[in-house]
Amino acid sequence: MRLVVTAAVSLLLGAIPGYADDRSDCVSGIGRHRAAAAGAAPAQRGYLQRRIGRAERELGEGQFRECVSILKTGAGPADQSRGEDDDAEQGPETEDMFGFTQGTSVLGKGRFEISGTGEGAFGRRIGRYRAGALGGTFAFAPLEGLSIEFGATGDAFSIRHVPGLDNRSGGGFGGFSTELKWQAIKRGPASPFGLTFVLEPEVSFRDGDSGERGRGVGLGARIALDAELVPKTLFGALNLVYEIERFRPRGLSLVNGDGEPLEGVPSGPCLADADQDALETCVAAAGRRPAERSSRLGVSGALAFQVNPQMFVGGEVRYLRSYAGFGLNRFEGHALFAGPTFYAQLSENVSLSAAFSTQIAGKSKATPGRTFDLDNFPRHQAKLKLSYEF
Repeated sequence: MRLVVTAAVSLLLGAIPGYADDRSDCVSGIGRHRAAAAGAAPAQRGYLQRRIGRAERELGEGQFRECVSILKTGAGPADQSRGEDDDAEQGPETEDMFGFTQGTSVLGKGRFEISGTGEGAFGRRIGRYRAGALGGTFAFAPLEGLSIEFGATGDAFSIRHVPGLDNRSGGGFGGFSTELKWQAIKRGPASPFGLTFVLEPEVSFRDGDSGERGRGVGLGARIALDAELVPKTLFGALNLVYEIERFRPRGLSLVNGDGEPLEGVPSGPCLADADQDALETCVAAAGRRPAERSSRLGVSGALAFQVNPQMFVGGEVRYLRSYAGFGLNRFEGHALFAGPTFYAQLSENVSLSAAFSTQIAGKSKATPGRTFDLDNFPRHQAKLKLSYEF
């Protein structure tokens, strides 16, 4: 027994210096990487920050040897041989680089992001039409290649004398949204392009086009691809989009004594001895207003030119088709949008993106003789997003 205790104490005393050395190497290594990140280019800085984050988590859990192992495979000045690994060579973040078109980048494991987004839609064929949405989101990445985002949106509308829409001025709470992103292929040495799948379920309390109050549920599905077409100069992206929505307006649907939908102000309940004129305005039955089902199918493409390591300018083209029903049942119209995009990495953690699109072609089934589809789509759309990643 004495021999066993003596051996255990000897092993413990022998391990203490190594344990202390690992901790010291971990702390000093994190300091060196922080110094390197301060003067690095944005793409390299992002890589170093992710490496530091992983090392700090191991430090906090007391896993000093794992911390040292992570830092030894890093890309600081003391070890440039690994500087061009997958994380660095995939280039800048592309998630918000292309405006309405999404890039394939996702948050690194253990990272978080908060963002604010403002979107606007302007112009219909006749009258005044302005619709805006201001939303905030929180995203996190529990696994490598997977990010989850939660958001809430507020809407505002100014509509006057637009055929088919009620006059409206004001706004309120719009609804909740969720976004699930899975990066199936990361762009880098192993692949010249990236591939990401996106699902966007949402619950809404206002119709996004008319501003009418009600209850809606929707689901958007997106396949995003992007590539670095010219190294450190030109980037491109392609999206395939399918969206469905079910929205039930608030209020009741009234039926008159002739069994027809009642329009205008009702005169009261229908009586057994009512004359023919009274049957047209009396209420014979009432029920919840029917739900409206719609779907959209679209494809978009965008290019972004790197002006400097922190700034990108470009343009995008989007083609959208509108249908009644979930399964693209009845075609209602199509529109082609085009416009400029802008993206800037303002600091190590903050980015800004902006886009503006104008409908340059289209056709509505309801008004086939007109040049644009301004029944199902607005004339102009704009987007501005500010993000902070940590």
